Amino acid sequence: MKTAQRIWEAARKLAAQRPLEKLTYADIAREAGVHWTTVQRYFGSKQAMQARLAAELQEDAPDFADTRSKILAAANRVFARQGYAGATLDDVAEAAGMTKGAVYWHFASKNDLFLALCERSLAQLLAGLPEQFRRVLTASDPPQAMSQLLAAEFATCERGDGEKPLLFFEFIAHSRDPDVKEKLDAAFSALFAGTAQILADMQQNRLVNEQVDPRSLAVMLHALINGMVLMWLVAPQQVSLSSLAAEVAAILWTYMQPASET
Repeated sequence: MKTAQRIWEAARKLAAQRPLEKLTYADIAREAGVHWTTVQRYFGSKQAMQARLAAELQEDAPDFADTRSKILAAANRVFARQGYAGATLDDVAEAAGMTKGAVYWHFASKNDLFLALCERSLAQLLAGLPEQFRRVLTASDPPQAMSQLLAAEFATCERGDGEKPLLFFEFIAHSRDPDVKEKLDAAFSALFAGTAQILADMQQNRLVNEQVDPRSLAVMLHALINGMVLMWLVAPQQVSLSSLAAEVAAILWTYMQPASET
């Protein structure tokens, strides 16, 4: 796929997910896998970019974003009920009250649809991190605050939301499509980069050890927590997520705590 086509498809996809005024060159660049200056050269000014995208969405589908949201909500229910392998686009269309053609207008395949759910989930996770980090790192007892946060998140899994990570691992196991791997790489790269930037900001405020590489810490943070969830999914009788929250928090705090406190 040519660079220009990748940029346009990435811009069109993101324009359906968020207000045009909040769409940036960097957002599109991450989605398209190019440098932000390449996106700038392609569109010119931001005003030109917004005008072109607005005209495209209005011409093709006036309710593009609303329809896409309804499809994603229906897909979330269908995948949770039937699993990734058992779900079909016909099932999603029926759950959304739409034709299969309407679903295909927004998503090229079941892979594409599930990837959109993953990307939305990761974006929501990243959006909530600054406030979570701030609340934990400014607490009177950061390790305890972190332990409580992790315990609450782990408890959500144990109460039944473990279906979401289970679906994700099922999706990875079933898909060998290189495009899927490329898009997952891009989605998680954005998550790691975004988390690293948040941690770097916390370092400037002396809330996180300034000697720690923020990107390495970001990868370790997500890998440790996701690894715990994976082990719980594999052996739930042997792994108690809630009881391990304090230990996980202690490991993370060892690397995160400001140098003056070590």
